[in-house]
Amino acid sequence: MNFELKNWQQEKKLAKEAAQLKPFPVALKQLSSESFNDRGEEPDTETNHESNLPSTYHMPYERLSLRIPKTDASHEADLSTGAWLSDYEYYDEDQQDDEVSFYGTPDPEEPVSQIPCGGCGALLHCIEPSIPGYLPSQLFKGKSKGQLMTTICQRCHFLKHYNLAVNVTVSSEDYTEMLLSIKDKKALAILLVDLLDIPCSIWPGLADVLGPQRPIIVAGNKIDLIPQDCSGYLENVRQCLTKTIIDAGFSRNNIKHVSLISANTGFGVEELITRIHNVWGTRGDVYLVGCTNVGKSTLFNTLLQSDLCKVQATDLVQKATASPWPGTTLRMLKFPILRPSDYRLFVRTQRLQHDRHKLRNAPTNERSKQQEPATMIGYIGRTFDKERQETLDGFSVTQRTGANTPIPMLNEKNEVYARSKWCYDTPGVVQPEQILDLLTTEEILRTVPNRRIRPRAYLLKKGMTIFLAGLGRLDYVDGPDSVRVMLYAAQTLPTLITYTADAGELYETMLGSPLLAIPTGGQERLSKWPPLRAAPDILLYSSHEKHLALCDILLSSAGWFAIHLAKGSEAVFRAWTPDRRGVHVRQPPLLPNGMVLRGKRIRGSLAYRYGKPFQA
Repeated sequence: MNFELKNWQQEKKLAKEAAQLKPFPVALKQLSSESFNDRGEEPDTETNHESNLPSTYHMPYERLSLRIPKTDASHEADLSTGAWLSDYEYYDEDQQDDEVSFYGTPDPEEPVSQIPCGGCGALLHCIEPSIPGYLPSQLFKGKSKGQLMTTICQRCHFLKHYNLAVNVTVSSEDYTEMLLSIKDKKALAILLVDLLDIPCSIWPGLADVLGPQRPIIVAGNKIDLIPQDCSGYLENVRQCLTKTIIDAGFSRNNIKHVSLISANTGFGVEELITRIHNVWGTRGDVYLVGCTNVGKSTLFNTLLQSDLCKVQATDLVQKATASPWPGTTLRMLKFPILRPSDYRLFVRTQRLQHDRHKLRNAPTNERSKQQEPATMIGYIGRTFDKERQETLDGFSVTQRTGANTPIPMLNEKNEVYARSKWCYDTPGVVQPEQILDLLTTEEILRTVPNRRIRPRAYLLKKGMTIFLAGLGRLDYVDGPDSVRVMLYAAQTLPTLITYTADAGELYETMLGSPLLAIPTGGQERLSKWPPLRAAPDILLYSSHEKHLALCDILLSSAGWFAIHLAKGSEAVFRAWTPDRRGVHVRQPPLLPNGMVLRGKRIRGSLAYRYGKPFQA
C-alpha cells in the first residue's frame, strides 16, 4: 500500500512539473522563453542593424543587472533549470513557493551566516540580491554549516556556469575600511599592478592606508602582453614600474622586490614565490592587494596550487572566481602558507633548475615560424606533494553529496594550521581615474587586451587629432610640422585621424558607429556616455635622440601614446578622455625603443604597417 501511495505521489509530482515547468529563479524562465528578447516594444529603426547587441546592457557597477546575450534556440535550450539546480545539492523542489521573485525569494529577517562564498568570499545570506553573497532563501534557510560550505552564491554561480553577470554594489569605502584593518598588523603586502595601466591601477593613497612601515613586494602583471622593443626591455619596464610605485608614496626602503609576472601564463610566478620565501618566510600573514582587473583572483588561484600553500590545504580551499568582470572578489579568501625550511628551499631550488632545463630544451613554438614572438610562459609546479586518498571533491559545487558522505573542510583550529600564517586575497575596486565602470561587459572585453600588443605607428601633423575608439583622443596642438607617435592598445580598438577643428563634430556624428566601436548601442546607451573632456595641455621638450620615445601619454584603461620628438624640439599635446579621467604623462616611457617595431609607411596614409617583432 505504501509503495502504491509513493508511486501515485511521484506520478502526481511529475505531472505537476510537466504542466508548470516553473524554473527557479524566474530569470531562467525568461531566458529559455522565445519571447524573452521580444517584449512587445517597437523596434528601434536607428539601431536595428546592430544585430549582435545584447538585449540588456550589463554595467559592471550598476546596483544589479543581468546580461543575457541574444542566442539561437539551440543555445537557449542548453540553459535549462535542471543544470542550474543540479549544482545546489540541497534544494528540494517540493519546498518551492508558487510565487518566486526574479532572483528567488529573499528573507530580510534571516540572519547572515558566517560562511563565506567559495567563489567571491562574501558571507552567504538571503537578505537582499544586491548585497554580496546572496542566496535565495530556498537554498539558504535550514542548511547546515557543512552544506553551506559546499555552496557558492547566486552571483558566482551565474558567472561560472552561464557567463551571466549578476552584479552587486561594492563601495570604495568598504575597500578602504578592509585595508585599514591590517594597518597595524605585521604582514607583507604583495601589490599587484597592471603594467598596461600604470599609474591608474594603483589605488590613490594606498601607501598611507597600508602604513608607512609596510614591507611590500611589487608584482607587475600582464608582462606577456607587452611587446619587446630591445634586448633589455624587461629591466626598462621594471625601472618604470619602480619609479611609479615610489611616486605613489611608497618608500624605496619598504620595496623588498619588484617582479614582472603573468598570472595568466605563469611567467615569473615561481620567482615571485621564491622572493616571498626568502624575504618574508612565515614572519606574518601575506596580503594580495590591488585594484580591479589587475589579475588578483587569477594569481591567488595559481599560488594556491604552488609551493606557497601548505600541501594539506590545497584541496580544501576553494578557488577564487576568476573572470573578466571587475570587482569579483568581495571578501578576503585565504590559504595557509607553507613554512620554508632550509631543506625545503634546497629541494625546491633543485626542482626549479630541472624545470628550467626542460623549458630550455622544449620544442620551438609554432608561432615563431610565422615570425611572431613566442608567448612568455612559466611552468608552476609542486615540490612537495602527498598521496591523496580522497576521491571526492567536496568543495566542488557540482559534487552531489549523499547523507553519509563526509564533507571535507579546512579546520583552522587543527594543529596543522593552528600556528600557520595565511595568504589573503583582498577585494578590488575601480580606481577613480579608470573608465572601467563606464563600460558594459562587452566593451570591457573589447578594451582590455588578451594577447600581446602590436604597436601601431602614425605620423601626426600639427593641427590633427587621433581618436582611440570612443574612449579618448589626442590633439597635436603645436610644434614641428609632424611627429611620430606609437599607439599601444588592444587591436580591437580602432583609430581615426582628422583635423582638430573637425574633431568635435566628427565624434558626435560617429559615436556609437563601428568607426569608433566603443561605446556601442542605441540612443539609451549613448545618452549615458559622458562627454570627452580635455586635460590641461601637455608641453614637451625633447633632449633625447630621435629614435627614442620622449614619454608616454596614458589614456587610462584604454592604452597609451608614446611620443617621439627630434632632439631640441618642443611640442604641445592635448588629451581627452570621458570626464577627463586618467590622463597621465609617464616619464620615462615604458618602451623607449618602440619605434623599431614600426613597419614601412603606407603610401598616401599617415599610418605605418605593422613591423616585425624585435629580434635580439
